Amino acid sequence: MGDTRAVSPAVTQALTIGISTILITGLLLGGSSYVDNKREQTVRQGLQDVGSGVASDLVRLDQFDTADVSSNVSFTSNYPDRLAGEGYRVHVVEDGELTMIHINSTSSDRQTQVRFANDQPVCESTVRGGQITVLYDVTRGCLEVRSP
Repeated sequence: MGDTRAVSPAVTQALTIGISTILITGLLLGGSSYVDNKREQTVRQGLQDVGSGVASDLVRLDQFDTADVSSNVSFTSNYPDRLAGEGYRVHVVEDGELTMIHINSTSSDRQTQVRFANDQPVCESTVRGGQITVLYDVTRGCLEVRSP
Protein backbone atom coordinates (compact mmCIF):
# COMPACT_ATOMS: atom_id res chain seq x y z
CA MET A 1 0.00 0.00 0.00
CA GLY A 2 1.10 3.46 -0.82
CA ASP A 3 1.05 6.64 1.29
CA THR A 4 -2.58 7.79 1.56
CA ARG A 5 -2.03 10.98 3.53
CA ALA A 6 -3.68 13.98 1.90
CA VAL A 7 -1.35 16.66 3.32
CA SER A 8 2.39 16.55 3.36
CA PRO A 9 4.39 17.43 6.49
CA ALA A 10 5.69 20.63 4.85
CA VAL A 11 2.16 21.96 4.27
CA THR A 12 1.15 21.05 7.83
CA GLN A 13 4.18 22.89 9.16
CA ALA A 14 3.39 25.99 7.06
CA LEU A 15 -0.24 26.03 8.21
CA THR A 16 0.80 25.65 11.87
CA ILE A 17 3.27 28.54 11.60
CA GLY A 18 0.73 30.72 9.75
CA ILE A 19 -2.06 30.11 12.26
CA SER A 20 0.32 30.64 15.20
CA THR A 21 1.54 33.91 13.69
CA ILE A 22 -2.01 35.18 13.25
CA LEU A 23 -2.95 34.24 16.83
CA ILE A 24 0.18 35.82 18.34
CA THR A 25 -0.30 39.00 16.28
CA GLY A 26 -3.90 39.24 17.46
CA LEU A 27 -2.84 38.80 21.08
CA LEU A 28 -0.13 41.43 20.77
CA LEU A 29 -2.47 43.95 19.16
CA GLY A 30 -5.22 43.28 21.69
CA GLY A 31 -2.77 43.46 24.60
CA SER A 32 -1.25 46.69 23.30
CA SER A 33 -4.68 48.29 22.99
CA TYR A 34 -5.55 47.14 26.52
CA VAL A 35 -2.33 48.64 27.94
CA ASP A 36 -2.91 51.92 26.09
CA ASN A 37 -6.46 52.16 27.47
CA LYS A 38 -5.28 51.44 31.01
CA ARG A 39 -2.52 54.01 30.70
CA GLU A 40 -5.02 56.61 29.46
CA GLN A 41 -7.29 55.88 32.43
CA THR A 42 -4.37 56.04 34.86
CA VAL A 43 -3.19 59.42 33.57
CA ARG A 44 -6.70 60.91 33.57
CA GLN A 45 -7.40 59.67 37.10
CA GLY A 46 -4.00 60.91 38.28
CA LEU A 47 -4.62 64.36 36.80
CA GLN A 48 -8.03 64.46 38.48
CA ASP A 49 -6.51 63.42 41.82
CA VAL A 50 -3.84 66.13 41.61
CA GLY A 51 -6.44 68.74 40.67
CA SER A 52 -8.66 67.74 43.58
CA GLY A 53 -5.69 67.84 45.95
CA VAL A 54 -4.62 71.32 44.83
CA ALA A 55 -8.22 72.53 45.07
CA SER A 56 -8.42 71.14 48.60
CA ASP A 57 -5.18 72.94 49.51
CA LEU A 58 -6.47 76.22 48.09
CA VAL A 59 -9.79 75.89 49.91
CA ARG A 60 -7.97 75.17 53.16
CA LEU A 61 -5.80 78.27 52.73
CA ASP A 62 -8.83 80.31 51.65
CA GLN A 63 -10.38 79.63 55.06
CA PHE A 64 -7.38 81.17 56.81
CA ASP A 65 -8.00 84.71 58.12
CA THR A 66 -5.57 86.85 56.12
CA ALA A 67 -6.88 90.25 57.28
CA ASP A 68 -4.01 90.98 59.69
CA VAL A 69 -1.12 88.98 58.22
CA SER A 70 2.10 90.82 57.40
CA SER A 71 3.91 88.05 55.52
CA ASN A 72 3.00 85.29 53.08
CA VAL A 73 1.12 82.29 54.42
CA SER A 74 1.91 79.02 52.68
CA PHE A 75 2.22 75.27 52.89
CA THR A 76 3.65 72.66 50.57
CA SER A 77 2.12 69.39 49.41
CA ASN A 78 3.84 66.54 47.62
CA TYR A 79 2.32 65.24 44.40
CA PRO A 80 3.86 62.83 41.92
CA ASP A 81 6.38 64.38 39.50
CA ARG A 82 4.99 62.26 36.67
CA LEU A 83 1.80 60.32 36.02
CA ALA A 84 2.27 57.08 34.04
CA GLY A 85 5.56 58.49 32.75
CA GLU A 86 4.10 61.85 31.71
CA GLY A 87 4.89 65.21 33.25
CA TYR A 88 2.08 67.69 33.91
CA ARG A 89 1.39 71.31 34.73
CA VAL A 90 -1.10 72.85 37.15
CA HIS A 91 -2.57 76.18 36.05
CA VAL A 92 -4.79 78.15 38.46
CA VAL A 93 -6.98 81.02 37.26
CA GLU A 94 -10.14 82.82 38.33
CA ASP A 95 -13.16 81.99 36.20
CA GLY A 96 -15.88 84.44 37.17
CA GLU A 97 -16.99 83.64 40.69
CA LEU A 98 -15.19 80.29 40.69
CA THR A 99 -11.56 79.27 40.64
CA MET A 100 -10.51 76.97 37.81
CA ILE A 101 -7.60 74.56 38.02
CA HIS A 102 -6.38 73.16 34.69
CA ILE A 103 -4.14 70.11 34.91
CA ASN A 104 -2.47 69.35 31.58
CA SER A 105 -0.13 66.55 30.60
CA THR A 106 3.03 67.96 29.01
CA SER A 107 3.52 65.10 26.54
CA SER A 108 -0.02 64.43 25.33
CA ASP A 109 -3.39 66.12 25.00
CA ARG A 110 -4.68 64.66 28.26
CA GLN A 111 -6.14 67.25 30.61
CA THR A 112 -8.72 67.78 33.30
CA GLN A 113 -10.28 70.70 35.13
CA VAL A 114 -11.47 71.29 38.67
CA ARG A 115 -13.69 74.22 39.69
CA PHE A 116 -14.43 75.41 43.19
CA ALA A 117 -15.73 78.47 45.01
CA ASN A 118 -13.55 80.53 47.32
CA ASP A 119 -13.57 83.91 49.05
CA GLN A 120 -10.02 85.18 48.47
CA PRO A 121 -9.01 86.40 45.01
CA VAL A 122 -6.76 84.09 43.00
CA CYS A 123 -3.71 85.22 41.03
CA GLU A 124 -3.15 83.31 37.80
CA SER A 125 -0.21 80.96 38.31
CA THR A 126 1.28 77.80 36.79
CA VAL A 127 3.59 75.13 38.25
CA ARG A 128 5.00 71.78 37.22
CA GLY A 129 3.96 68.62 39.02
CA GLY A 130 5.79 67.47 42.13
CA GLN A 131 6.02 69.60 45.25
CA ILE A 132 3.49 72.40 45.01
CA THR A 133 3.34 75.33 47.41
CA VAL A 134 -0.04 76.97 47.90
CA LEU A 135 0.28 80.45 49.34
CA TYR A 136 -1.45 83.67 50.15
CA ASP A 137 0.76 86.41 48.68
CA VAL A 138 0.32 89.36 51.03
CA THR A 139 1.80 91.89 48.56
CA ARG A 140 -0.56 90.88 45.76
CA GLY A 141 -3.46 90.01 48.08
CA CYS A 142 -4.29 86.70 46.41
CA LEU A 143 -3.95 82.94 46.51
CA GLU A 144 -1.55 81.24 44.09
CA VAL A 145 0.53 78.12 43.48
CA ARG A 146 4.32 78.06 43.25
CA SER A 147 7.17 75.61 43.05
CA PRO A 148 9.10 75.50 46.33
